[in-house]
Amino acid sequence: MKKILFVLFIVSISSWLFAQTDSVTIENNSISRKFYFQKDTVGFYTKEFINKAVKENYVNPGTEEFYIMINDSVITGLNCRHIKHSLKENNEVKTLTVLLETPVKNVFIQLEYEVYENIPLVRKQLQVINKGTADLALTNLDVENMNFQVVNKYMNEVYANYGTNMTRIPYKGDYNDAAVLLYNLNAGQGALFGNEAPSVLKNTMIYISKHGNIQVGMQHASEIFPFKKWLQPGETFVSPKTFIYVFKSRKWQDAFEGDYKTFVQKYLGVSLYSRKEAPLFIYNTWKPFLDSLDENVLKDCADKLAGTGVDIFAIDAGWYQYSGDFIPDSSKFPHGIKSFCDYIRSKGMKVGLWFTIANVNARSKIAIQHPEWLIKDKDGNPANLHDMSIPVDGKGWSNALKTMSLGSPYYDYIKNLISDYIKDLGITYLKLDLSLINSAYVNDPLRAGDFETNSSKLYRDRASSYWVMYERIMQLMDELHTSFPDLLIDCTFEVWGRYNISDYALIQHADYDWLTNFDLECPAGCIAIRQMNYDRSRVIPTNTMLIGNACVDYPNYKYVYFSVASSSLVMLGDARKITPEQQAFYKKWNTYLKEMEAKYQYSRYYELYDVFDRPSDNNWDGCYRINTEKQGGLMFFYRNNSSDKQRTFKIPCLQPQNRYKIYSFETGKTLGIFSGKTLIEKGITVTIPTTYTAEVLTIEKQ
Repeated sequence: MKKILFVLFIVSISSWLFAQTDSVTIENNSISRKFYFQKDTVGFYTKEFINKAVKENYVNPGTEEFYIMINDSVITGLNCRHIKHSLKENNEVKTLTVLLETPVKNVFIQLEYEVYENIPLVRKQLQVINKGTADLALTNLDVENMNFQVVNKYMNEVYANYGTNMTRIPYKGDYNDAAVLLYNLNAGQGALFGNEAPSVLKNTMIYISKHGNIQVGMQHASEIFPFKKWLQPGETFVSPKTFIYVFKSRKWQDAFEGDYKTFVQKYLGVSLYSRKEAPLFIYNTWKPFLDSLDENVLKDCADKLAGTGVDIFAIDAGWYQYSGDFIPDSSKFPHGIKSFCDYIRSKGMKVGLWFTIANVNARSKIAIQHPEWLIKDKDGNPANLHDMSIPVDGKGWSNALKTMSLGSPYYDYIKNLISDYIKDLGITYLKLDLSLINSAYVNDPLRAGDFETNSSKLYRDRASSYWVMYERIMQLMDELHTSFPDLLIDCTFEVWGRYNISDYALIQHADYDWLTNFDLECPAGCIAIRQMNYDRSRVIPTNTMLIGNACVDYPNYKYVYFSVASSSLVMLGDARKITPEQQAFYKKWNTYLKEMEAKYQYSRYYELYDVFDRPSDNNWDGCYRINTEKQGGLMFFYRNNSSDKQRTFKIPCLQPQNRYKIYSFETGKTLGIFSGKTLIEKGITVTIPTTYTAEVLTIEKQ
């Protein structure tokens, strides 16, 4: 009997040893993510995702960790074997690197997780390493695939579309969802799921595949814009990053403030924030001149803008003969484009220049000489992916457009051409425009992507053309930045492929996103500009967004200027018409805003909380642009067509123990010195006597 018991005991011990797990944790003072893996068999997955502020674990059993199809094999953390891991700390960043062996022979997955100082956020990236001898087809990528819930599965709200739309689970995100908030109203807790994939390839699903499961990655093979990557032997695919940020507050709006904004500013990799110097004011020639440019007219505009504080004079479409060749049009610039650029600089402004990045005129030399580089439609014809018009004649900016593939040698052609212009003309600001792989205006799924493959193109099928194109435009912008460290790149929403789109991938590789154009007179146009800013700025840094088409010569120019100043100052219009009074105003305020930028870097900040309503014609709106570290900056208030002459606004981003001076630069009057506690709890009362008027106040810690 004793012998039998002893044998059973030995078997029990052996089974326990065989099944035992190991673990590794990445954490800071705010968050902890713990992973389990089997020592002798497959399995690597998150066991705990703890919000330390509330001591809650948001992960449920059964988490797969990630999901990807490699050829016909489903690969998740549950069928991969842990090989090794390392944990490193560099300044305020901790990085956990995990190497896994997949069921596909000689194919490995590497996972990287990062945490930052005391921010309750974990960032993740996935790599596929092909050490085999065969090509691999990668599809259906979820960088995060986790059974995740905030406290419980009930009373969960979803805030999507840049944090502007409230809906319920289940929720499938789209290209507007760089960050999606899952918020539990009862508990006052939530999680933001960030997706750094580019444009229409983004895919964020909350409780779609099954209740309680979240997936963050790229579109699956069955979607309109699928992710597909062909990985050759010896190559490594590096995915876009994702992140999960957790918080506790009785207000869902707080998810987009505080630590989250700190992460975006310091760690996300926003290209603009790495620049040595950023302009305050950009003038653009598009409206009213369109592509009918004239050297003498533009010189007159430059003369009027000289000394007003305009930093960049950007020459928009029409300076060339044919798009694609981009040979300057001597009929428009008889003294040469270089001479005109020198004239702009003589007036104290730097020069910007516009290019189509992939769209060429059908009569251009490059289109005629290299038809194999053109993107083809489903019928095998050269495609215009911008607006789908088919004429092949005309020199205008939108005439005879055809789309070149950046997955062909056209990439090197256009990169070298643009680089030569940057060097020869001394270009500071580069505007890249028009569609790349899908249109911002045409929603026919058959009118996107490249239906043709040939030996000159990097992709093997239409599905894989999407990732190649976005990968190549990001690579192009990175290479231009490397060659020209001070160059500012504006990648328009049209290049990125959807109307009014912006996301983290765009602003990591470009400095600006020309987000939209409003051809509405003031005040409707001003309100529309602030609506667009309001609708994006919870998620996207405000100063990366350029919103047209406010004009310097509008009659209510002060309201116009301050409306645009709530994001980044870009203005158009016939500058020949501005009056001496307007010139003096622009000089005065451009000078002051530059002083405030030097002191507080206010342009990097934009706070809404639950204080400000979305702009509309019959209300008040506004924003705070207060440096939360230095505790100073600007406050913008707008009275639209409202009958109220006074409104009171709380200021949550202050510190209660401090005292603050609030004053008006415009009038020179001090409104008072207040305690932080008073401003947080009671706020400040703002008086604006007339409708369609802005008030800009300065706040500084004493």
